[in-house]
Amino acid sequence: MRFSLFPAIALILKKFYNVSLRIKVIGLVIFATLLLGLPVIYFVNIDFSRQNNMQLKLMSRAIGKQLSSQSVNYILEDNFYALAKLLKSSVKNDPDVIYAFIQNKKGEVITSTFDGGFPAGLLKVNGFNLKSISTVKIKTNEGIAYDTSVPILNGRLGIIRVGISTKRSNMLLYSLIKSIIFIMIFAAVLAIILSSSIAWWVMTPIVKLSEAFNKVKSGSYDVNLDIKRDDEIGMLTRDFNKMAESLKKANEERIENDNLRKNFINNVINAQEEERKRIAKDLHDQFAQMLAYIKIRIGLLKNLNNIEEARESVTQISEELTNALDVVRNIARSLMPGILEEMGLVCAVSSYIDDINKKSPNFKVDIDADDIKNKRFNPNIEINVYRIIQESLSNVILHSHSNYAKITLELREGKINGGIEDYGTGFNYGLISKDSLGIFGMIERAKLLGGDLKVESKAGIGTLVNFWVPQELG
Repeated sequence: MRFSLFPAIALILKKFYNVSLRIKVIGLVIFATLLLGLPVIYFVNIDFSRQNNMQLKLMSRAIGKQLSSQSVNYILEDNFYALAKLLKSSVKNDPDVIYAFIQNKKGEVITSTFDGGFPAGLLKVNGFNLKSISTVKIKTNEGIAYDTSVPILNGRLGIIRVGISTKRSNMLLYSLIKSIIFIMIFAAVLAIILSSSIAWWVMTPIVKLSEAFNKVKSGSYDVNLDIKRDDEIGMLTRDFNKMAESLKKANEERIENDNLRKNFINNVINAQEEERKRIAKDLHDQFAQMLAYIKIRIGLLKNLNNIEEARESVTQISEELTNALDVVRNIARSLMPGILEEMGLVCAVSSYIDDINKKSPNFKVDIDADDIKNKRFNPNIEINVYRIIQESLSNVILHSHSNYAKITLELREGKINGGIEDYGTGFNYGLISKDSLGIFGMIERAKLLGGDLKVESKAGIGTLVNFWVPQELG
């Protein structure tokens, strides 16, 4: 006997999915109470059935042996009346015995308890064995029964067959399960009362948490709930208070970063304007004057009759044109190094380092980038990494008082990892990081590419700038 309650329980839980938490708590407590009864019913059913079947089997054999020994004299005396009376008396006195009959050595039924005719099919269910006792489980009009065949006088007088019904034992099992179900119902009623109280006790702080959450959601972070318990709800309340405090600090930092970003953007715009002014000044003071001088010299060529003087003038004009081209190249290089576009990141950085080493004999920069020497990346990645290195080296030259710096670039796990290290005076990063637009600009460049940048520095030790950006833009 099996009970399939799991689909019904699943359906009930599904309906409870969208109801309030209080009802869910009550429902889960009731569900747990009922669920505890299912294994009890199942194991009682299994164990009782197993023990009962064993007892019925043993009982059928015991009754068969008893009737076998009692029927010997009646068979020898051919007293079929007394033999039939013996079998019917056994059926009458034992409610579990539903039939009994005797077969002679030839297999013929000589007496039975069947008044309305002997069922022919009954002879086939348990064979005709004169040597040993055999018991089989069969289906009858009165339900499942155990049919036992017992030899009479070691089979010399035939066999006796006895049928033991399981009907009465099944009724006992049903009665036991019914009692367990009534106990479960009573326990469920108690569970409703208890779960209602528990739900109220549990839900009160959760409702307060929900109200506090809505305040935080609306942007009010000044929330601090009272902690009156040390259980899970108390831990949750404590964690909520910590979360609200963290959100408050994060909001303050966000506002501060927004202000810093606005200042950074303003400074970038100002720097762009200053750069335009510088370029305009360079064009006017250098390039324009060179062109004006060249124009004058070309004008003087018209009045020269001496070939040697003309040649000398043309040579000077050529030199001035070369200087003018150098001025244009330097201006263009300061805006966007052409080598970066033509030959890639490592070549551009190496060229920039060579310029620094040539212009600053007391300061040296080394680069270790063999891992990506011949690799090309997205132009946006290359220019931003180049600018990060450029800004870092500029800070080293201006502030570190160091005579040496080292740059490393490598590929690792699909990322470009870079480092700029010097051995100068260092600084207190915590004090100036938020006020340094150069550092903030480097961090912003890395984050815009989907990476990050960290600065490690201590006074008197030196500075290390580590950054990583993805090898490919998403």
